[in-house]
Amino acid sequence: MKSTEIDFKYPILGFCKDGDVWGFPDLNTLTSCGPRTLKKGMEDGLELVDAKQRRWVVRSIQRTGRGEPLWLWILSAMLSTRQSRIEQELEAMPPIPFDKLKERVVVWVEANSENFCLSDEIETELKPLIAKVRAAKTNKRIFDLLGLDSFMAY
Repeated sequence: MKSTEIDFKYPILGFCKDGDVWGFPDLNTLTSCGPRTLKKGMEDGLELVDAKQRRWVVRSIQRTGRGEPLWLWILSAMLSTRQSRIEQELEAMPPIPFDKLKERVVVWVEANSENFCLSDEIETELKPLIAKVRAAKTNKRIFDLLGLDSFMAY
């Protein structure tokens, strides 16, 4: 099935094959990406989890056009930030329990602690953040707590 055919509940958390976690607040962000994402196939194997804990894995990506108006496309070419509109071919997976989803996010936060705090702030910054993730009731809360990026800049 295609990403544009699914009635996703946003935000979506994306779990990359390399262990990174991305966030997609809306359909525009989900179906846009930068040139490196396309060239390197960075979304291949990406696991998407929407706010209803439904899951899909990205099997392929197809560029369908420009991801921005022509004037911005020309400007972004000079800055090497051109966006493409894409459509992902997705394969459905069984839903994930929310507690299990939160633990996957916690494992990622712990493994990437340098993105969230300095080495001397583990007790004061990282541990409280992890506690907030574990206490979260929604994908949106996790998304907001972590300030997740998407593939748009890559």
